[in-house]
Parts: sequence; structure tokens; C-alpha cells
Amino acid sequence: MTVEKVLGAPLRIRIILALWKTGEINATELAKRLETNYSQLVTHLKFLSRYGIVEERRIGRTRLVRLRNMSLVEALAKALEEINEKLKTKPVSPQSQPLP
Repeated sequence: MTVEKVLGAPLRIRIILALWKTGEINATELAKRLETNYSQLVTHLKFLSRYGIVEERRIGRTRLVRLRNMSLVEALAKALEEINEKLKTKPVSPQSQPLP
């Protein structure tokens, strides 16, 4: 697995951040919170599950999902959250950064 594969889709990033913040959650509720359709969410959950990022369990027809490798994912989620916050508060202009 490469970082590019995991972060290659914006929805996967949003899934990781949402699960990091909420813990285990019903997949239908997660789709609502992320404002995406259920089938698209499940496609990305299967991808993340294949690489050991998330896991699911079923209770009857309810699909519950959560992060699997917490130490790896927590480091990733914290980095993404920090980058996101910096981008929100301090837009970088091309002129303000010197070229190497």
C-alpha cells in the first residue's frame, strides 16, 4: 500500500477523518454525515478494508465500521487535520514562499 493509494480519493480522506473523530459508526449514518451515497461509501470502505485501514462488523443487517490500525491511522489523521486547519486559516500565496 502507498500513501498515494490511500489518499488518492478525497472521500477516503474524509472517511478516515470521520472515523477517527467518531469511532465506530453505522455505515448508513457515515454516508449521511459525509453527504455521499451509500454505494459510493461502501466502495471506498471495501478498499480501505482490503488494506487494513478499516474493519467492519455486522449486527443483523447493520454494518458498523471503525478504524483498524489505530496507531498508523491516528498519525495519518492528525497530520491531515493539521494540514486542513493550516490551509483554512493561512492561505499561502506563491510570492510568499521562496523557491529552493
